[in-house]
Amino acid sequence: MDPTSCMKGLVMAGSQFRNNRSDANILQLQRQIELMISLTMKGRSVKFFNPQQILPMECLSCLCDVIEDHHTPAALSHKTIVLLNNLASYPDIRDAMHTTFNFTSSLAIFLQYHTQSPGEPLVLQTLQLLQKLTYKSKVSYPNSYMEELIRFLISHVLAHESDLTAPCLGLLANLCKNNLSIQAHVKALENVKSIYRTLIAYVSHSNQSIVVYSFSILSNLCLNEEIGEKVFNAKNIYQTFQLIFNIIVNGDSSHVRGFTCDLFIGLLKSPKIQQSVVIYEHFEACLMQVLHLITMDTESATKIFELLLSFCSVNGLRCTVCRALLNTPSLQDPDRYQPQIHQRQITEPFFALVHWAGQSVETHDQAPLFALDLLKEIFEEVIDSGLSAQLSPRTDVVVPMAVEQLTPPCDTDGSVLKLKCLKTVKALDVLLVLCNDEAMKLQVAEAVDTKVCSTLLEHQYQHNRLGMTTGHCGMEEDWSEAGVDLVLHTLELMSRIKTYVANMDMMFYETLQDQRLVAFLAFSLTNDTRARVQLALRLLNQALPLPEFPAIMLGDSIAAYNAKQATERKVLNIGNTEVPGSPGKLHSGKASVNYNGTDMGKARGKGSPQREGSVDTLIDRMNSGLEIKDVKASEIMDLYEHKLASLATKESHLQDLLEAKQLALAQADRLIAQYKSRRAQSEAEARKLASMLQESERRSESYRDQINELRLDKERQVEDMEQLVGQNSKLQAIAEEYEQLQAAYAEQIQRVEALQRSVNAHMDEQKSLREMNEMLRRHNESLKNQIEDEKKRLTKQLKDKDAKLTEEKDKVRTLEHEKEDLETAVDKYRNELTKLEQVKKETVKKYEASIAEKDALIKTQKAELDKNAQIVAMIHNISAGVKS
Repeated sequence: MDPTSCMKGLVMAGSQFRNNRSDANILQLQRQIELMISLTMKGRSVKFFNPQQILPMECLSCLCDVIEDHHTPAALSHKTIVLLNNLASYPDIRDAMHTTFNFTSSLAIFLQYHTQSPGEPLVLQTLQLLQKLTYKSKVSYPNSYMEELIRFLISHVLAHESDLTAPCLGLLANLCKNNLSIQAHVKALENVKSIYRTLIAYVSHSNQSIVVYSFSILSNLCLNEEIGEKVFNAKNIYQTFQLIFNIIVNGDSSHVRGFTCDLFIGLLKSPKIQQSVVIYEHFEACLMQVLHLITMDTESATKIFELLLSFCSVNGLRCTVCRALLNTPSLQDPDRYQPQIHQRQITEPFFALVHWAGQSVETHDQAPLFALDLLKEIFEEVIDSGLSAQLSPRTDVVVPMAVEQLTPPCDTDGSVLKLKCLKTVKALDVLLVLCNDEAMKLQVAEAVDTKVCSTLLEHQYQHNRLGMTTGHCGMEEDWSEAGVDLVLHTLELMSRIKTYVANMDMMFYETLQDQRLVAFLAFSLTNDTRARVQLALRLLNQALPLPEFPAIMLGDSIAAYNAKQATERKVLNIGNTEVPGSPGKLHSGKASVNYNGTDMGKARGKGSPQREGSVDTLIDRMNSGLEIKDVKASEIMDLYEHKLASLATKESHLQDLLEAKQLALAQADRLIAQYKSRRAQSEAEARKLASMLQESERRSESYRDQINELRLDKERQVEDMEQLVGQNSKLQAIAEEYEQLQAAYAEQIQRVEALQRSVNAHMDEQKSLREMNEMLRRHNESLKNQIEDEKKRLTKQLKDKDAKLTEEKDKVRTLEHEKEDLETAVDKYRNELTKLEQVKKETVKKYEASIAEKDALIKTQKAELDKNAQIVAMIHNISAGVKS
């Protein structure tokens, strides 16, 4: 379902439940709460649930009413606690639940009604929810519900170990942290020694959560006392350090790791602990292990950054942290960071630090802010200690990352805008620290240009409420003060690099003379932050000599701020000095009411000043020995006792009235908060509608100009269309001619193919004639060889026969006759050979004539083909020119 629809359904179901607690309404409310549980589960985005908006505030108010109603069914209470646990996982919603809606007191009272069944899951979930709400939150004391809550927690801490032991220890650790009144209350208990013994025993527990919670309670209760000297003495402190580092490195969860970091940060506030850490011999090895945790999830990285910043605040440790981060061989490679930024997991601590510093505050909350603070500390140490030559500061990756953060935010949510402005301010702080070194300043000047600075300033001028209204007294939006710091730091950076960047000096002096800067300077000069005042004074020192600096306007703005602050102080003083004369006037004497009950506790401590004064006067008279004649001493004492009892009764009545007033004031403050939220939302919607109206007017003007341009384009297109029609007719004629040429070209191609076939046939015939000629030549040579052989044989026979001529005359005659026959045959063969040679010569002549004739025909056809190809190319060129 749509989140807005779910929230509306929850509010409607809660309203019906308050009016009529029927089973149907209970089931309907329970179904709506289940839908909200599915929407707010871990990992889901809860941007829709902004506690500063009306609908989420009404949802929280509805849930608060369900918790405060002691007749709520157990199943509905269970679902409500689950939903509140989901919501409390997000810092903004958790702060609103604790401060605005005072869920802490409501849950403490809710827990009192369920202490009879501590084994139920509802009690465990309520304790876990209270532990989330009180984490790093100030809890007021004394009040009745807090005393009962502390008694419940200590009873379970001292009892046998159970599932409630760990959450009770965690909640007690949150309550005792930085709260002297609760610490004094616990120390004043009769069984405080048993508490100490139990906590010391839990230090060696196998559950890391119980160990950390016990250490936290002990450090808050007895760090500076005699028992603390024994627990955290020189012999045990190093074992404690090793145990804390082991839990941080090998923690069961990010929650345990974060709470352990908080414990270490709290311990480092003690000078003795600081000295012990400085001389701890295994600190560097443990620090290297801790640094590799930077590459983990967002929650773990945030806590590690806080711990490292706490180390940097200790004299002698900042240099160690700096060397541990920068003195690694991998940082010497200038191309080391580029491959890692494309990986899912960056393994080097320094590159992981730079990576976290460049992340978005929307998805990673406080991690980028702490990372930028740590980078500032590191480079301050590098520059102040002259470690640039020894270490590799890698400004080639830090400067581009910091410059990328100098972009104005485009969100409309005030809390997101504040975080983004703070991130930009911290990035500017890093660049300003780098400007303290000349070589690094040149790198910063190369990366920053006038456009970056002008964009940041213009965004603040146009969107910051302080800059939009001249002489505006007060910060209506929580991010405007961060915007003031952004403007001041941007101007300070421009002042540092104005001589190194082109046109930066001109822009800097023009900005100082801009009237829109007056409101920012006036607010800074009248502020109670020392660094902001000093920075504004440095800028003012450079702006005063300029001829067009609006000094008079600045003076008027400062006077307006001073008058506003004087009025606020006067109203506050009147509220503090006014004495309520009756219970009905108690509320009018209070300037404001905190939901935590601090002011109410003060009012309850005052009681009725007039009556207390009369009692004190009466006691003084009794002590001074006032003599009363004719009255017995017993009667006087009875009279005094009666008056004292009457005054005590009236005082108790006044206390009951004060508690009733407290509840009424809490409800009134809740309604006031809702009204302010609705008013802020209405103003935001009005501004949004005004901006939409202006935007629509600008769009209408642009649309009008576009319509005129389209009309002119239409006329031009009509003329172009007429020209195109004429060109089209010409192209059609050309196309017809082109088709005729294509037909002629096809005929020529067919003729060429026929001639090619004829040439191929003649070539085949010529090849066969050549083969026949070769055969005849071989036959002729064989005949010559045979004749020669026969001639040699006959010659030999003649010689033989001449020798035997006398003997065989008859044979000679016969041989002569045979010789004549042979000669006749030889002549015949010679005549045939002559004829064959003649036929061969005639055949060769005919063949050569045929070949010459065909070559001439081929040349003629090639000339015609070339001519046709030229015609086709000319037609193609004409067609291409017409299309273009």
